[in-house]
Amino acid sequence: MSLDHTKPMSPWPMRAACGFFASFPVACFFLTVLTDIAYWQTSNLLWLHFSEWLLLAGLIFGLLALVIAVLGRAIWKDGPSWSALLAGVFVLLAATLNSFIHTADGWTAVVPYGLAVSIVTVLVMALAAWLGRQEASHV
Repeated sequence: MSLDHTKPMSPWPMRAACGFFASFPVACFFLTVLTDIAYWQTSNLLWLHFSEWLLLAGLIFGLLALVIAVLGRAIWKDGPSWSALLAGVFVLLAATLNSFIHTADGWTAVVPYGLAVSIVTVLVMALAAWLGRQEASHV
């Protein structure tokens, strides 16, 4: 009977956790674009505050997903490609910049730079997803 417990656990729980946490930034950053458009059309500060909270939630869950993905890639050589991870880092950097832009007061927090950076964040997020799918289809 061997008592060798040096082998790390299966990558399946890490992959499931990464997928769980990665779904939140997708929803939050996409909804940030919609709430920015709603603020642009109505000038109701409630939409600005929704955007701020969505950005915060997306950043927290995105950081958790990124840490889990990097650990999975480093330990088991399993998970998203390094190019997809790098694109994920750019998504989080764009969302962080967007969060700082949204801290301004009123109209200037959204129009034009907040809305533009929200759209860029979603486009980079789509690129990261595409890079991840390209890697998955070549396995």
